[in-house]
Amino acid sequence: MMAVLAVGLLAASCSGQGDEEQTASSSATSSASVATTTQPPTAAEASAAAPAEGTDTETDTETDTETGTDAESRQAVALGCPGLTAGLNQLELEVQGVSYDVRIHVPEAYEGSPDAPAPVVINWHGLGSDGFQQATYSAYETLADTEGFLTVHPTGPPIPGSDQNAWDLGLLTTEQMTDLGVDPGARDDLAMAGELIDALVADWCVDPGRVYSTGLSNGGFFTGRLICEMGDRIAAAVAVAGLTHPDDCDPSAAVPLLAYHGTDDAVVPYEGGGDRELPPQAPPEVAALFDQTIFDEFAQFAATFGCAADPVVDNQSAEVTAYRYEGCDSDRFAITLFEIDGGGHTWPGSALGLVLAPLLGETTYDVDATIDGWAYMSQFSR
Repeated sequence: MMAVLAVGLLAASCSGQGDEEQTASSSATSSASVATTTQPPTAAEASAAAPAEGTDTETDTETDTETGTDAESRQAVALGCPGLTAGLNQLELEVQGVSYDVRIHVPEAYEGSPDAPAPVVINWHGLGSDGFQQATYSAYETLADTEGFLTVHPTGPPIPGSDQNAWDLGLLTTEQMTDLGVDPGARDDLAMAGELIDALVADWCVDPGRVYSTGLSNGGFFTGRLICEMGDRIAAAVAVAGLTHPDDCDPSAAVPLLAYHGTDDAVVPYEGGGDRELPPQAPPEVAALFDQTIFDEFAQFAATFGCAADPVVDNQSAEVTAYRYEGCDSDRFAITLFEIDGGGHTWPGSALGLVLAPLLGETTYDVDATIDGWAYMSQFSR
């Protein structure tokens, strides 16, 4: 169910120039269609259109074009998974009458096959952003080209009464949603995530035991929700600038986890609180989301996974302190919170950090949420 106000109050994580996908339609599943796309603008081009923090971020579109001759002259790439097209692909997934656009990047070195399925990273954007912007900001597709794994960047549709794309955090009860004039059964992002994984396994040669989740801000919160409610389908996860451990969190399986959070994050304060003005109709569950302390939320995941009670503290640099909880899940893995001293509402290691600093705060380059995050997640499988 959709937490209408909760996701609506999480500020946009990153904004940039969108791309309008060109399509060459083919069938993927009974509820999805696939379209081949051209390459997106560069990160520098995308960052030039970033609006101010807190503004609505409807994405301007710019259609990539190519002539028929250029398309025909593309050299065919022999992929292990039959029917896939190297490069950018667009999946339209309809779940309970709601349509989700999903950006899927297939690297030319993709070795996924029916007999040897490959790993996938699903990367969830922040409020007001979209899959293209999240892919550009995190540079996960660039890493995937080197490492040969599939990357997926879905776009969450706007919430009712808003033009802000978002992910459902499941904070409000059916009664609260009804009181707000929203149909509780109108949207189910958890069901969407499940169907997306099913489609990736069935049609994209993805290993169901190596599905990884990461995300920024609202996408980081949503990654936490997936851990709590779909733990048996997520092999490992990385949450950036947003994490919550609901009181009723009861994962079906323990999930290896990294989290990155800046101490000067003005959107999701590291120590909770802040001066954000909430609308008078906002339920207490929404305010509680901003009052929580990130360190405490992470420690609750450590307790849930059976980790040691006290973390090993590692001052990795002047900017980064790592809190590592060992012995989790009967000593199968450790989980780590990276506290970024002076860090803003940002993606550590992003090439766009300097450009977006006036909007989102400082970015550290002592750690990298993409390169380091993938190195951590890729160790694990279900």
